[in-house]
Amino acid sequence: METISLSGNWRLMPLDEKECAEYTSYFYDNVFLPYNNSNSIYTTLSLAVPVGELGRLRKLDWIIEREFDFTNDATQRSVLLSHGAKVVEINGQKAESNEITDLLKDGSNTIRLVVTSSFSSEVEILRSHDGVGYSAHLRATKNGKKWLVTTALDYQAFRRHERKVTVSLLGLQKEETITFEEERRRYTIELEIPEEKAELWCIHGDGKQIMYNARITIGDALLERRIAFRTIEEKDGALYVNGRETFVMGAIWPNEAVSDQKRYDVFLQAAAWANMNSLYIEEGHESHAFYNTCDRLGIIVLHNEVDEDFTFHPSYVVGEIKADVFKAQVREDQGYLGLCFDAIDLERWTLKTRSDNSNHGVIYSNLLSSVREDGTLRPSHYAARRFFADLVPIMFIEDDRLMIYVSNDGEKDERVDLSVKFMTYSGQKRNKRMYSANVPSHQAVKIQEIDLRTTDRKGEFVYIKLRTFDIHRELTLLLDDIKSCAFERPQIETRIRKINSRSYSIRLMTNKPAFAVHLVMDGVKGNFSDSFFEVRPASEKSVIFTSEEDLSEEDVQKKLKIFDLASVL
Repeated sequence: METISLSGNWRLMPLDEKECAEYTSYFYDNVFLPYNNSNSIYTTLSLAVPVGELGRLRKLDWIIEREFDFTNDATQRSVLLSHGAKVVEINGQKAESNEITDLLKDGSNTIRLVVTSSFSSEVEILRSHDGVGYSAHLRATKNGKKWLVTTALDYQAFRRHERKVTVSLLGLQKEETITFEEERRRYTIELEIPEEKAELWCIHGDGKQIMYNARITIGDALLERRIAFRTIEEKDGALYVNGRETFVMGAIWPNEAVSDQKRYDVFLQAAAWANMNSLYIEEGHESHAFYNTCDRLGIIVLHNEVDEDFTFHPSYVVGEIKADVFKAQVREDQGYLGLCFDAIDLERWTLKTRSDNSNHGVIYSNLLSSVREDGTLRPSHYAARRFFADLVPIMFIEDDRLMIYVSNDGEKDERVDLSVKFMTYSGQKRNKRMYSANVPSHQAVKIQEIDLRTTDRKGEFVYIKLRTFDIHRELTLLLDDIKSCAFERPQIETRIRKINSRSYSIRLMTNKPAFAVHLVMDGVKGNFSDSFFEVRPASEKSVIFTSEEDLSEEDVQKKLKIFDLASVL
């Protein structure tokens, strides 16, 4: 089989010029935009079109076209096109199938594709005498003490012929002689793997994401594919991964805003960093590049409908999961205070939801409510890292009583020690209580109820510290409405130390309790290791800022801005 790649330079233009003109004037002044299909259409547009004009461009369809040379080879009877387009035209004629033999001519040819804004795909011409294997997908299902690995091979035969097909995996192999009929068809081969030979692929936070390489030979052609071993099922609204109930913690995926591998990596790495184990796609599906990244990170992707082209990805899941959805507001127009309220509201809602064992998940309404489109993190994303942790202390108020829980969604039972302190906004300690408890895996345990009727709720807050042998978690709860609390303005001091030309350590100290502290490096693209936290007089907080460009210590001193609740109310 011969492969002719059509990667490289194309011409990009809107399918509907009038509709496109409503959002950008770029194509009034330019007939086309140079495009290289190593990037997505949306990425290419974002480099040429002002950000304010991008708007709904991602929802439009686009045309890419180019010329290529072709020389007929009589020994290769059929020619096919591998692509990811909606419509294909060769030399002005629409291709009704992937076979384009009769549409080509010797010499120069023109190809025209209608694609979506997320298009980023190899375009290849395939020539063969007998046929071409389009794709091979492997999926493992548990069958007693063995795994049954099914290889689904999509093959376009140009004539009826036989080929020896072999699947090799984990030192085992299955060989069959298949008769390929003169058509495009899916063929399957099954291989049994003893369960002790395969390690499990686990969801993020519950173990490693183990995947194995498989080799598929079709005659003298070789395909290599990856496969994971895991079980996922939905029972009574709960998600079970490898037989263990898993609490869903994540967000709705903004599949219209993210459309290429670089942006997938930025957004999905941010989700994993915030301890998310899942994302939800309300309608449709994403690209294989997206699911490949989720496979690697252990992030499951929940869908409403099955798409057979993606079910071989271990991250692809279909089922009705009973998860509460928080409608994030993203009050960015109100500056720091709006972003702070977003984070506090999201944290309080999530933690209270996790205290109820009848709930099976928490999802907030859009990942963009915590991660901006340029990849920088809002305060709510830093907060999410804390309240989506496997083991968290929980406090909320119900009928004048402080409810204290611990939620454990880790893979093992935990013995925890808790200290609960009531403090004034000047930093004075009122009282302290100590508790110990056993918290089983994948359960929330009620620790205590405390009557608040005699507590000065405007003048005091509660600070809780959870410890195990190797875990330390903290949580602060304001006992009254934020704008009614008797905050005292803290004096926050910093000590800055250079780690390298792009990383700096920042230590924060305060004379009064500081709440919802948020750091900003003005005009510098980068992120902090933490940027939504409390600082108490008896302790200090250390964070690291990592920039995408070189910074001097003087730059950090000038550009660092520190916000806290008392300073902005």
